[in-house]
Amino acid sequence: MYIVDDDGKNFDGPAHYAHVLRINGIPPHHIVETMTDFQDEAYDFRHNIPNELVRRYVCGIVSIDSILYVTLYDYDWNLPDKILNRDTLYSRIQQFNPWHHLDSALGYTMGFIDSYSKHYGVAGIITSRDSGKTWINIPTKNTPRFLGPNFAALAFLTFGPGNKQTPAELQPYVYAISNDNNWESGDHIFLTRVHRDSILERKAWQFFEGIAQQPSWTKQESEAKPIFSDNGHAGHPTITFNKALRRYILCVASDVIPHKENATPEERKQWDWASEMQLYESINPWGPWSIFHNDPQWGGKDHTCYLPQIPSAWLSSDGLSGVMMYAGDYTNRKGEYYGLMTQKFTLVIPDK
Repeated sequence: MYIVDDDGKNFDGPAHYAHVLRINGIPPHHIVETMTDFQDEAYDFRHNIPNELVRRYVCGIVSIDSILYVTLYDYDWNLPDKILNRDTLYSRIQQFNPWHHLDSALGYTMGFIDSYSKHYGVAGIITSRDSGKTWINIPTKNTPRFLGPNFAALAFLTFGPGNKQTPAELQPYVYAISNDNNWESGDHIFLTRVHRDSILERKAWQFFEGIAQQPSWTKQESEAKPIFSDNGHAGHPTITFNKALRRYILCVASDVIPHKENATPEERKQWDWASEMQLYESINPWGPWSIFHNDPQWGGKDHTCYLPQIPSAWLSSDGLSGVMMYAGDYTNRKGEYYGLMTQKFTLVIPDK
């Protein structure tokens, strides 16, 4: 199983803002291997940004046959209410660690912008044909934005090795979802798809514009309609197909206190101290969604977990148990919890 990871050292590896990892086995008997840290100059994504105040990361990953695809995800650091010297910001967003030698005013404003992390869009999609060792199709400073803010944080739906087990009713497409607004406190979740042979062709992408009972698609990104809404509480989402139960599981987590662009300093102090998680199920990847689990203080009072996902490879054959993967605390907590976390779970089907 291949995943992408941002920030950190990854088991004492080199610190960087982008990694591709390969996981073999099922927790707790899993082994994590770093395929690339993108340390080569050819992969210096943050120095290849356009003349915009964007901070770049890796995001969604999917394998189609033997080819890996990874999206590059841009945060928008241009917040009109947070006025800073543009040259200062442009210089710092290209660095792995932009926090050195900051005065209190600059530190607060940069911290606000980074914690809010407004969506800008998908910069491009890079590909690898050698299991993640080398990559091509790297965006340059002149590469036009691939997708806009409502599809910035793509998370692909995956169906077995190489996506070769996609249900017949969804073929021949590859599907992905994203929340809007910002990384942890969006309002809506959107769905997009593209033919499995045309992932790199922007004009081939389609966007869900219908309703759950009448799905329909458009090629106009601006006409997309959400498949899910929860104002202020739609963080980066993922969808997993539970083949045994014939259900799609939508995982959504967010800060208990929504991150708002116009938050006051006192409101900002309440961010990142507690997170919540909800799990929903549906017979279709576009809904309608029914909640089956709500955790109002996910991780307990001492943690702020985020980015929940349920790898289908970690589900039991009957679909009633598995392992969730998520990220530990990224701020306000002890550093050792900031990493790849796993947790076993059991699904209980109520009696009819």
